[in-house]
Amino acid sequence: MKLILVPWSAAVLPIGLAACASAPEGPVIPTPPYVEIQLDSKVITPEAIQFVGRVVIENQMRGPLQIEKIDYTAELHDKPFLSESFVELRPMSSRGTRTVTLPIRVSMKDLRDQLEDVLAEESVRVSMHTTVFPVGFGPIALSVTKVVPALRIPEVSFDGATGNPLDGEFWVRLRVRNPNSFPLTFGSVESFVTLNGKRYDLLQSECFDRIAPGESGPLVLAMHQTRGKGLSILINLATHRSFDFVVGGSIQCQTPHGLFVVPLEVSSSSPVAMSQ
Repeated sequence: MKLILVPWSAAVLPIGLAACASAPEGPVIPTPPYVEIQLDSKVITPEAIQFVGRVVIENQMRGPLQIEKIDYTAELHDKPFLSESFVELRPMSSRGTRTVTLPIRVSMKDLRDQLEDVLAEESVRVSMHTTVFPVGFGPIALSVTKVVPALRIPEVSFDGATGNPLDGEFWVRLRVRNPNSFPLTFGSVESFVTLNGKRYDLLQSECFDRIAPGESGPLVLAMHQTRGKGLSILINLATHRSFDFVVGGSIQCQTPHGLFVVPLEVSSSSPVAMSQ
């Protein structure tokens, strides 16, 4: 039998490495979390302005962190209109980051109640105040303010209709004027046409334009239809020597201050005049 001698240092090396790998990182040093907040306007409609508040919490410890709750309030031109608490918070992992989203809605009633302030500043000023309560540490209070310029609904007018419905071609031309101090970029159009009280399928936009502040531009809507629908429109027009023409729906415009949803309701009552 052959005896193999292994140097003592080589024999203990794996044991030493294992001991180093399992060695603890050290005691958890109590450190309060880092917190920052954000406030953005997201969707603007004639009924309300939807804001989104975000509270970003960073656990700076090598151990878990529990957040008891987040209190938040919102003010419109320094007048409180919302006060809530967010308590559905699970423990945070070591060195983890969590973002809590807080919805804030400013209704048109809120704006009308403070119309004097809105007109004086020519804008909508919303502030969010948050207090984060981490377990084992003192409360962390922060505030942020968002200013949205006073918004004016784009002026939409009827600019004519062309095409032959029997051939499956029918276009509605609208003229859109942007009365705001910022550009409008069409994102999508959801619309329908009502002809002499008869509603037809949605009109789909063929082009999305960008309209500069104070300027106007065309919006062309095309009806995608079947031959039967075309016959229906021709009978409709033949029955009425003049027609009541209504385009309804909504236009979604991207702005620097969020998505602007504009109601679409344009009517025209005139003699039938379509190209053949």
